[in-house]
Amino acid sequence: MPIGPANIVIVPQLKKGLLVRVRQGVLGTRALAVAERNAWYEKFHADCRAGRDVWHDDAGESRLAPSHVDVSFSVGKCLVVTASRVSPKRVGMSFSGRGTYCMVLDTVTGQEWLMNKRYLEVV
Repeated sequence: MPIGPANIVIVPQLKKGLLVRVRQGVLGTRALAVAERNAWYEKFHADCRAGRDVWHDDAGESRLAPSHVDVSFSVGKCLVVTASRVSPKRVGMSFSGRGTYCMVLDTVTGQEWLMNKRYLEVV
């Protein structure tokens, strides 16, 4: 990873349509689709009826489906940039960081992922 003066990490300049490669192991995040959340609820309710799970957490509140999913990408994985500057709020996350994140397309699965730019390099 290129490091500038005073150990500042240099973030690559990315543009839509560029091919990038993961240069360090990174997590990709994407929002769950409505169908995926419904499938989670169906499985959860089936598990509760069968006695394999309980409907509540430790505080007695009902459990909610996840709003996003994280997947680890290995070094060397090639992806295509679909948006060079995005906010994590785009996938339902509550923190800021508009300039450091981008949306990339996994050409194998066809899914878009939110990733931190500093872990990517232009091919």
